[in-house]
Amino acid sequence: MNPVNTFGRISAAFSAKAGGEAPVVALPAGAKAGGATTEGATTDGATTDGAGRRRRARLARLVRAAAALVALGAAVAGAGCGATDGGAAVSPTLSRSPAAQAELHRILTRFANGGRAERIALEPELVAFRERYPGDDLVRVADAHLAWIALEQGDVRRAEALSAGIEARGRGATEDIARVLRGAALRRAGKPKPAFGVLRPLVSKVIDAYVRSLLNEEVTSAAMEAGAWTQALELMGVWLREAGDDERAAVRAQIGSLLHKVPIDHLVGALRAGQAAGEVVDPEVDLRSLIAERLAVVARERRDVALAKELLDRAGALLGRQGDAVFEIAAGAGTARVEPPTVGLLISTRTSESRRRGVEIAAGVAHGLGLLRPGSDARLVSRDVGAEGSVGDALTSLTAEGAAVLIAGSSREQATEAARFARANGIPVLLVHPPEPAALDGAFVFVVGEEPSRGVEVLAAALAERGARPVALVGGGQQGAGAQGGGQQGAGAQGGAGQQGAGAQGGASKHDAAAAQPAEDGIALALPCDGPFDPRALRPPGIRGLILAGDALCAEQALRAAPRTVTIALGFEAAISAPPGSLVATAGLFPFSAAPAGAPPPGASGAGAALEAWLATHPGPPSFWAALGRDAGVLAWAGVQRLPKTGTEDPAEVKARRLAAASAVSSATVALWTTSASGFGGKRVLPREIGYREIGKAR
Repeated sequence: MNPVNTFGRISAAFSAKAGGEAPVVALPAGAKAGGATTEGATTDGATTDGAGRRRRARLARLVRAAAALVALGAAVAGAGCGATDGGAAVSPTLSRSPAAQAELHRILTRFANGGRAERIALEPELVAFRERYPGDDLVRVADAHLAWIALEQGDVRRAEALSAGIEARGRGATEDIARVLRGAALRRAGKPKPAFGVLRPLVSKVIDAYVRSLLNEEVTSAAMEAGAWTQALELMGVWLREAGDDERAAVRAQIGSLLHKVPIDHLVGALRAGQAAGEVVDPEVDLRSLIAERLAVVARERRDVALAKELLDRAGALLGRQGDAVFEIAAGAGTARVEPPTVGLLISTRTSESRRRGVEIAAGVAHGLGLLRPGSDARLVSRDVGAEGSVGDALTSLTAEGAAVLIAGSSREQATEAARFARANGIPVLLVHPPEPAALDGAFVFVVGEEPSRGVEVLAAALAERGARPVALVGGGQQGAGAQGGGQQGAGAQGGAGQQGAGAQGGASKHDAAAAQPAEDGIALALPCDGPFDPRALRPPGIRGLILAGDALCAEQALRAAPRTVTIALGFEAAISAPPGSLVATAGLFPFSAAPAGAPPPGASGAGAALEAWLATHPGPPSFWAALGRDAGVLAWAGVQRLPKTGTEDPAEVKARRLAAASAVSSATVALWTTSASGFGGKRVLPREIGYREIGKAR
């Protein structure tokens, strides 16, 4: 910082505060700063008469004032630029009193360069300054730093009150400091979103380095706590770039800790965006280097082949010492591993439906593996197939982490891809949704799940037998009807409360539920559920039966709109309370909450025990997908629990263990929720009888 420039700013501001224009100071010939005489000097041809003496006296006073300002400007410049002690910059503060100016500057220099304890220790000096100069404008500056001390002491209310008072008295650098402190107080009071709103507009606009450091830390923390991951990453980049050389190492360490809390997909997105920008930046001030380090750790911990490959492709030069380890993981894409006793789970977040199913399946799998019970030996590793993800790459990553059995398939498409992977890699895969029929071949493909539309078939037949025709179907229109394999259709359910339908296992459907023909199953109208349900849609065909095949939200909308004369039937996914006399599709013990009044459903003791165990760790009964996930978890555990207790990468041993796991899954005998069968019985599709029962009528 140039002391002359500093002096120019101070002198102009000083004069403006006094109500006049900035003085133009000229040193007459022979004049000396600091009170030297001007005898014999001439200015613009002036003589040494009385008028000249008065003019010279006035000039002398101006020179002395200017000299004092030059000295103060030099002191400010030295402290502000680190010329004297290398400390943090302190912007000049102005006062009518040079003594007040100099005293506060000494305090603020120590404040800027001190730590928490040193700053708190300055409180008595700031209070004393306020008492000595009560009418000076610099009192606002002292108050701002007293607010900072209150913040350091944990007195958030006082810090916020002092800051708000300063902001109310004007604008400028002091008010900016006050806003930073008010935002920091809001964040520390547990209000990250309001704090972010206060702090974000100040980013890169604060002059003082020590205030800017606090601002960058607080606004980044506020964004993190508010879950604004994209903004948080952007602000980390600003924080790192604006950090001084003496604090950069500490800032990098703080940011490195924060990155552990950012979801991995956001880190990958930031890495891609940084590469797309194409900027070449010093790694020490480039956030991508820290993101790459964090992702390298994740790739190594998970043995994530896909992530390792992307890291090498996008940020190989930023990996440093971790580069070799990441390269080994990426190069070992085809390397087989088995770690005891590990199960891999694949879910998808590509659509809202797949996200919902994925969450429910994951909860069921965790319950089936006993992960929420103390002392569980199971190990679960998971992957999410996002918008750009590949099912094959995600499953490969799970096998690289040592999974001996995989659980996948929340949709027909994903299940079909997972089945192909199972055959190609010789690893057992349990499918929570049936795949395409042609994908069922192979000793490693196991179908645990069920087509939700099979429940629709049974309910349509039951409604027809009761005379509740024609029937409308609401929701569930994207599911193909019927399970795989040749056989009879599962629509021959017997009427009557509590009786099971006679849907055969593996029955093939000849139609899609969304385009059902009345001649085949009595469904006269198929309505979507992608918006508010219009009750007028049920009037023209004189609907008498209503099957709710969508999720709970869809079912609740349709139920509110349905006429009272309509008989309601609940599909597998419609987890809602329906009026007495409604029908509900059943599969094994599922659903757990649809028993008729006064009479337990078949297998009530088993259902009661299962529900009690589930409710110990969950707020409500399991959904259809959670129940299927639980059954898949139980069967997967049967496959891995007896494998050797040491890991291996030997290809022959890995192959043998996967084959042993597949054999154990095929022959396992366990208690299941969604079928009365106790396992596959040596086959590849879990036997399941779909039925219905009536919800008890009010007495």
